[in-house]
Amino acid sequence: MSDTTATFADPGLRLFTAGASSVAPHTDRLFTAMLLLCGGMALLLAFLVVWMCVRYRRGSSADRTDPPSDASGLEVAWTIAPLLLFLGIFAWAARDYLVERRAPANALQIDVVGKQWMWKLQHPGGQREINQLHVPVGRPVRLTMSSQDVIHSFGVPAFRIKQDVLPGSYTTQWFTATKAGTYDLFCQEYCGT
Repeated sequence: MSDTTATFADPGLRLFTAGASSVAPHTDRLFTAMLLLCGGMALLLAFLVVWMCVRYRRGSSADRTDPPSDASGLEVAWTIAPLLLFLGIFAWAARDYLVERRAPANALQIDVVGKQWMWKLQHPGGQREINQLHVPVGRPVRLTMSSQDVIHSFGVPAFRIKQDVLPGSYTTQWFTATKAGTYDLFCQEYCGT
């Protein structure tokens, strides 16, 4: 397991473990943007709530005699602005998703079968592994996955990949390892008893 961490902006702030695949930087940027956007919205709303509670509290000198009768411009603005922001995030995520779905033609093909409490992996040369995956650095790898029994979820957090694997169907996931190392491979779904 690698204990190296990536830092963003403040060297004392560790948000993510170091990414070790071609997918990781895209996922990290999108997550950071969503975190900042949602955090900014939460702070703005908290500020407005506190400001209005103080300004319009009982006994304050705020003028309440002539409330505005038409605030449609404000209502349209606070509806359209967040809509455009979140549609932008959606388009960004959709673009990243589509890129992550198309494996390069020269990708190394590895077959993966999920079974209760284990992953069985087979390389093109016939080599087999259980609960381990050895791949070359810098070469695209395409995983073709199926489940023998229940729903599984193949995940390697350092590569920022996670793919559900269902009985009776095949799913694919691809990545390119960018750093040599030892990284955890998980089933991120409880297999059941």
